[in-house]
Amino acid sequence: MRLAATETVFAAPTRGLMTAARGMLAALIVSMTAGSAMAAPKDAENFVRMRGDEAVATLAKKLPDADYMREFNAFVDRTFDVPAMATFALGVYVRQATDAQKQEYTGLYRTYFINTYAQRFRQYSGERFEVTGSRPVNPTENLVQSRIVRPAGAAPIVIEWHVREEAGQQRIVDLLIEGLRLGVTMRDEFGGVIQRGGGIDGLLRALKNNNANFKLGA
Repeated sequence: MRLAATETVFAAPTRGLMTAARGMLAALIVSMTAGSAMAAPKDAENFVRMRGDEAVATLAKKLPDADYMREFNAFVDRTFDVPAMATFALGVYVRQATDAQKQEYTGLYRTYFINTYAQRFRQYSGERFEVTGSRPVNPTENLVQSRIVRPAGAAPIVIEWHVREEAGQQRIVDLLIEGLRLGVTMRDEFGGVIQRGGGIDGLLRALKNNNANFKLGA
């Protein structure tokens, strides 16, 4: 009977040790997962730094307009996830669009986006691009903080890059310029066009018209 009592006394600590071991294993797995997630922001920082340096180098070339637009097009295609950005900008109205409308809209959005930011970045000259930090959004997305340091003591331009990694590829899915989110701004703008009675076709017409009348430097 004493032996049985001794076995009972040791049974409880054994179960406790097994529970503790499982807890330690779970904690180790979480810790390893967290560690791998912490590495992702640095990858995003390096991606943004590389692309930022490319953009500054392109601007420094002082290319003719046609050559500049050709290089900027290529820069956008290897840097941004344009289809994802286009879908976000269409917002709830994406459910109203036909497949044909979505396809046409994505192409028009790409041109509109390129024209808008080719114009904006064309104004810069002599700036320095700096990555200042990053923070995770989720396991596959990070916000990378940066600034464009301007000459003659002008205030720097603060830009955050929303970077997503898919299948080992980094792409930017949104920009925050001086605190204003590009995706939200475009979604509000496009939603306004749709709500004023034009519907999806009205938005397509507006984008076509805007793209057709674009002139760099105008």
